[in-house]
Amino acid sequence: MGIVNNISSNMILGELHKNTKKKDKASAQLALGEKIRNAGDDASGFAISEKMRVRIRALGQDEDNVKKGASMLKTAEGAIQSQINLLRTIKEKVIDAHNDTNTDTDRQIIQKEITHYYEEINDIAAETTFNKKLLLLGNTVQETVKSWNVLDHAELVEGSDSLNLIPDTQGDLDGELGPFDTFGSASDSVPYDGYTLKNISATTITGYDTAANTNVNQSKLHGGTENTPNTIEINLAGLNNAGLNNTAFTVTYPNSNNITYVLTTDTSKNYRNSGNSYEINISGMNNSQVATAIANKITSNLGSYYSVAVSGEKVTLTTKAPSSGYDNKTAYNNTNYYNVKGVALAGGAYNAGVDRTAAQATGLGNFSLSGGKAEEGHYEPRHDPATDQTVQVYVKDKDAVKATATKSISSVPVGSGITLTGYTDYGTSSTAYLVFKNDSSELSYDRSNGYYTVGKNYNGSFSIANMTIKLSGGTMTLTANYAGTAGNSNGASDGVSASSATTTPDYYTAATALSGITNNRNAADGAVAHWDWDLSGYNISDADKAEELIDSMVGKAFYRSYNSTNYEFIDSGKAPALESINKINGATTIDLNSIRTSVESGKTVSEAFANLITAKLGSYASPIKNSSDEITGVQINASQPGTVGNDQYMVFREGGLRDYTIDFASAFSSQGVADSDIPSALNGKGIRFYCATDSSQWVNLQFVNGISPDDDDRPTSGTEALDIKTFVVDVSDVTDVKSLVKTIYEGDGNKNPHGLQDWLTNEYRHFFQLAADYENGSITIYDSRRYTVLNDSRYLDRQEKGAKIADGVLDNVVQDVRYVYVNDLVIHHTDRSSANIHVRIPQTTMDHVFGYKVGAYSLDDYSVLTSEKREKLLGQEGPPKIEGTLDKGLQYLIDANTLIGAQIVHMEHAEANIITDQESTTSAESVIRDADMAKSSLELATAQILAQSGQTMLSQSNQNSSNVLSLLQ
Repeated sequence: MGIVNNISSNMILGELHKNTKKKDKASAQLALGEKIRNAGDDASGFAISEKMRVRIRALGQDEDNVKKGASMLKTAEGAIQSQINLLRTIKEKVIDAHNDTNTDTDRQIIQKEITHYYEEINDIAAETTFNKKLLLLGNTVQETVKSWNVLDHAELVEGSDSLNLIPDTQGDLDGELGPFDTFGSASDSVPYDGYTLKNISATTITGYDTAANTNVNQSKLHGGTENTPNTIEINLAGLNNAGLNNTAFTVTYPNSNNITYVLTTDTSKNYRNSGNSYEINISGMNNSQVATAIANKITSNLGSYYSVAVSGEKVTLTTKAPSSGYDNKTAYNNTNYYNVKGVALAGGAYNAGVDRTAAQATGLGNFSLSGGKAEEGHYEPRHDPATDQTVQVYVKDKDAVKATATKSISSVPVGSGITLTGYTDYGTSSTAYLVFKNDSSELSYDRSNGYYTVGKNYNGSFSIANMTIKLSGGTMTLTANYAGTAGNSNGASDGVSASSATTTPDYYTAATALSGITNNRNAADGAVAHWDWDLSGYNISDADKAEELIDSMVGKAFYRSYNSTNYEFIDSGKAPALESINKINGATTIDLNSIRTSVESGKTVSEAFANLITAKLGSYASPIKNSSDEITGVQINASQPGTVGNDQYMVFREGGLRDYTIDFASAFSSQGVADSDIPSALNGKGIRFYCATDSSQWVNLQFVNGISPDDDDRPTSGTEALDIKTFVVDVSDVTDVKSLVKTIYEGDGNKNPHGLQDWLTNEYRHFFQLAADYENGSITIYDSRRYTVLNDSRYLDRQEKGAKIADGVLDNVVQDVRYVYVNDLVIHHTDRSSANIHVRIPQTTMDHVFGYKVGAYSLDDYSVLTSEKREKLLGQEGPPKIEGTLDKGLQYLIDANTLIGAQIVHMEHAEANIITDQESTTSAESVIRDADMAKSSLELATAQILAQSGQTMLSQSNQNSSNVLSLLQ
């Protein structure tokens, strides 16, 4: 067996195979133009190349997308330009229509054309497409525009009634949308009025007087004893009838009034002061009888002020009190109130009449003025918005007219005269005598003759006998000084009668002062009745005891029967809570907060209270002290000493305002509203409350969680027919119930510069006011009228169940939210989903162009049929300057096209960037993958030569291997 081992041939064969592969590879690179044909050629290079090829293809699609996007935007741009052109035409037509050379018919024709253009603009927006995609109708809200609408009626603000603060006890009331709750109740003294004032028993008052006779309406003062009156004596002893004749005395009674009495035996005589004097006939009487006559006369005239007794020749007058205020020693002993004294009356002559010379008649005859008319008018009801009351007001229809008369005096005889008589509008008369002279002299009084004179030729006027007389050109016009029918009684009688003064000697008989009168001034006071306020249980300086007493007294009041004033306890220390507000009309308030201050300074509670009462009542109150000289209470004293004080009494009262309390703390607790959620829970919600005497008036309290500085200012609520007041509270900074109540009441000085109370006082200025309890988290709305109104006929607009309140804001000012839409489209220009171009094409329907909310307004509101609508479309130069709706619309479309143009430029730049990127990536990928043709050709030629040589050598493989190998190496 033989083994052949040709190593040389095998080695040659191996080299041949290698060269063949090199030739095949070079041949393939030249055929494909690539030096990397697969991952086997260059794994990392192949991977990089493939990624670059993906990128290159993506960039190609991006370029396509951007070109399509630009085309789409150009389509939208062209459509909007068409709309701009149409809107320009519309403005031209509106300017034409605004020219008053057009008739209403012409404007209707123009409006038809404008309406067609409106529709065409809407059609362009609705039909402009690119690849069946609508371009000018938005799909995304770009902006929310808030504006205010002022309506001619009130509407319930949507969602504002979901706060559930007010119980729904009533349905609709007074023609207003319910449900409601009422300030008052059916059990009120005036049903549903809400205001109450009731007496309460003194036994409910801390420290009441247990010794007093007490029921629910009064608690009597006690302890008053009888006063001792004064006595005045008239002693006639030692005087005879003749000595008493023509004597006089006066009797004084309260308030310096007096009557004069004259003792006389001849009642035909006259005595001075006869208007306030009485004569007592003593003819034929002895002194005892005279004393009896005096007593009877004084008793008859002044029995209310004196009790009169007779003992022989002596008359005793004992003072007595006719009414409150005089039953005390000071009054009884005061000679200006009670006194008797003798008085002398002077005699003398009485002169009557004046000297007057007669004057002949003028020939004018007797005449009266005429034409005087009374004022004409009527009464009509007038509503006073400040009080809500309707009162009867006198309205003058015609002025009163003065009576007149005109006479010619040019031919009256010189020295002749007339007697003038004129009346005032009160009916009193005045007479004057007028004589004419033959000159132009003015009016003068001739004392020697007792009449007035004036020249016939005088030109001027003067006033005598309640008439104004004007002379001019020989004519005399008489006019009554007082307008009305009384002037028709004025007139003149022809001629002046003579008169002479007369003297009546001894017309008055003289009287001497009566003697024997003694004013004893011996009155004395009895004990003063009183009502004792026992506060011995508070004879301690302790803050807790002070609070206990304050809490028991606040809101109560007392009234003394001898004084018309209610004294009501309030507590300013709890302001602005309801405890700090008086509830009784006209009451004098007593502030219990001073007790706290006094106790802090070391005084006992009882002393502090006693000092508080005595400071208000003065002498009508005095402190009560114990055996240790400590003040343990206060004594309320009668107005005067004596038993009359026992009829005086104390009345204790409680008033209740027409009010309604909203307890936020309890409401939020029951609803599970956390402090931090209060702003969001209140946002957009509110309440409203209505006046008891005005159906057209209510107040809205609306809450908002923040007010944007970009929002328009809120217009004022209400119209001439709707008396609506709205107060808005920004609760965005509220952190808890206490801060909420404080913000409502007084504001926060920032977002709420003023609180509701200040607004009610200075802006609302009617009857509602506000109290607030910060600690307990509540507010109280109350009517400042401290009396019932539903039973007062002066309030013609009384509500069926008085003041009422409801959840929800009912307003004629509502916030309108309008959404501005854009068509938000994506142009994909990268190979990543998150990196793309958003193009926004504004919606260009007419509601967006003109900026109105569909449903609230329509294109009918933008017509040329009225001057107001044309002015709205065109605007005004002002002041203030108002931009027209058309100019705003044109600007909107121009802005839209400007935005689209900018986005087209963006597309063009994006396309350029994509091309640059695409070219760079292609070049880089070519470097990695494309073959070097020259090098590959050389490599192919080399491989071919080596392959041919290998084949030749292999054929000689049987020759000497070393020779062969040497040739191949």
